[in-house]
Amino acid sequence: MTTIPLALQTEVDGIRYYKTPQGILYPSITTVLSKTSDMTGLEEWRERVGSELADQIMKDAQIHGTMTHKLCEDYLNNKQSEGSFLDIPKSHFEKLKPYLHKMNNIRGIEIPLYSDEFKIAGTCDCIAEYDGNLSIIDFKTSRSRLAEHYDKVQKYFMQATAYSLMWKERTGVEIDQIVIIGSEEIGNVAVFIKNTI
Repeated sequence: MTTIPLALQTEVDGIRYYKTPQGILYPSITTVLSKTSDMTGLEEWRERVGSELADQIMKDAQIHGTMTHKLCEDYLNNKQSEGSFLDIPKSHFEKLKPYLHKMNNIRGIEIPLYSDEFKIAGTCDCIAEYDGNLSIIDFKTSRSRLAEHYDKVQKYFMQATAYSLMWKERTGVEIDQIVIIGSEEIGNVAVFIKNTI
């Protein structure tokens, strides 16, 4: 694993920030992207299904994503996962396992990065070689087919590209590619790979 100065996650007025070793607060890249994204589709969906159901679906999705990430993180760290996990996250993890085996020379897992140049921060799921190329690897879980949600996938690439820029600023090392690995509840795994600029 690579050792670099890390940011510490904190919350200010309900918004996620990261504090750099110099004490500077930067917003998370996910916060920045959510503030700059067109939320029309999400608002229409909330209106269609109702606020109460939408809130429950979003809460469940967050829990499933967090649990799946924890299972993947522990697996990559050769640790036994402790605690109880819901069936959906366990299913996501089992589907993701073959893709975890394509990773080697892991540089870091769940790394809180930041950029003084771009004044943003965030926690990267994994930096490792994927099929032999140094990659920012982001794990996603989805209730539906990711290929049908182009805007969502593009936002994932923007987020991961920001991580690649933060990594380069912190280490001087270029990232070769971005890898988004999404486990879909319908049973598929979608992998999206783009070379960095």
